[in-house]
Amino acid sequence: MIPEKYKDQLYTIGTYATKLGLKAWVVGGAVRDFYLKRDTLDIDLAFSGNQESVAGFCVKRWGGDKHKFSRFYTYRVDLANGLKLDMVRTRKEKYPYPGCLPEVEPSPNIKDDLFRRDFTTNAWCFSINPDSFGKLYDPFGAQKDIDHGLVRILHEKSFLDDPTRMYRAVRFAGRFGWKLAPKTERLLREATAQEYPLLLTRDRFSTEFFKTLQETRVKEIFELMEKYDLLKFAWPGLKWNPALLRTNDAMQRVGILACLLGGSGGDFVRSLHLPAGQSHEILGAWKVWEEQMSPLSTLTDFKKQILQAVCPELPAQALEPCVIRGQELKEKGLSGRKISLALEEIRRAQWQGKIHSPQDAIRLVGNSK
Repeated sequence: MIPEKYKDQLYTIGTYATKLGLKAWVVGGAVRDFYLKRDTLDIDLAFSGNQESVAGFCVKRWGGDKHKFSRFYTYRVDLANGLKLDMVRTRKEKYPYPGCLPEVEPSPNIKDDLFRRDFTTNAWCFSINPDSFGKLYDPFGAQKDIDHGLVRILHEKSFLDDPTRMYRAVRFAGRFGWKLAPKTERLLREATAQEYPLLLTRDRFSTEFFKTLQETRVKEIFELMEKYDLLKFAWPGLKWNPALLRTNDAMQRVGILACLLGGSGGDFVRSLHLPAGQSHEILGAWKVWEEQMSPLSTLTDFKKQILQAVCPELPAQALEPCVIRGQELKEKGLSGRKISLALEEIRRAQWQGKIHSPQDAIRLVGNSK
């Protein structure tokens, strides 16, 4: 099951861990992807004790960087070849209150660590220690659920502990073409009825929602979110639209959704707490769509791509800067408020493909006098 290209590297890591007296495993989504023969550059590794030396060994051996996340006993190792390793110390966790980040503490028991995970299909592992290299440990039936195409949570309070799992459930189901196990589906509907997503901070919700927009099978995932009434927590009135398939860029998809929401689209974008530069770009495209007028200045390619995705039938001239400037209108005898009104008329006509040159604009203004 282990891809050939990773065998030597994983065996080397397992050998070093053994020298330190540690048990070591590949866990979670990488095991699932290896089993499904899907390529991945993200591998989660779990160790029965302090893994700091292993992280340092990997960087020294293959080049790259490491980052420590003390709260979760995690090291992120970004190797020079592009492989990303999340190295954790086996842990158990508890949720002080619903929807919060968990409190974690070390546990030598790999089963405790697997039980923390969201679904059975992500809750299995295989050893990378030399004496048991590749040996599977599947205490919750991951392989069986994968074979049957089922998303199944590990315990009844899973969605209450972490409501982001509600969105991950439909994301995985849509991505792989799976279904929710009957009990999981019932618990998801109950969690929606009790509005568990409102327990999340907007930042945590937005991070999870953005992952959906990064997916290739975004249509299937949106359909599942609509089926289980999950989109209302993202924003009232949000729904699937084929325009989302006209780009693979998640940020552009945010912009498309904003335009389709109409007047509330700007508030939707601001609610997602995106990086300032990206938010500014998206809001710029949304504003043009709301005005339904050609812009006064040149649009970035990013903005154009959003608007063209929302309405592929837009005339090419619609997204170009207004064909005439206020000074030119002033030279033609207009002044004050008449200039701004004339510019709006011209920009609206240009948006509709009715004018293409300054001469067209002058004739339009002349006919309107």
